[in-house]
Amino acid sequence: MEIIELDGAVRVRGERTLVVGHSLTGLDRGLEPRESVVLRTGDGDYYAAQVRNIEFDLDDTIYTFAVGARLPENLALERVAGLDPATEDLSMHELVDLLGELRARPV
Repeated sequence: MEIIELDGAVRVRGERTLVVGHSLTGLDRGLEPRESVVLRTGDGDYYAAQVRNIEFDLDDTIYTFAVGARLPENLALERVAGLDPATEDLSMHELVDLLGELRARPV
């Protein structure tokens, strides 16, 4: 899993989707459809996200992310390091993901 550092001008709070060009991610590799990532804002906030769509144009690859729940730093770093059931509370991660899914549902 990757942490994608977002430019300070990118607003995530309150958004359900976010469109970002690959050239702005700082990643060495391309992302895959449905790949889970962690977004880090310029303010230092972390969000769970998943690649929902990938488009290509002549200059860049464009990712559309489904933005999930805001993550505390420790949970974000655990996800990026790889969740180990022997040392991490996987139920906490499942609960955070569930809250993110509920947040995305229309009211």
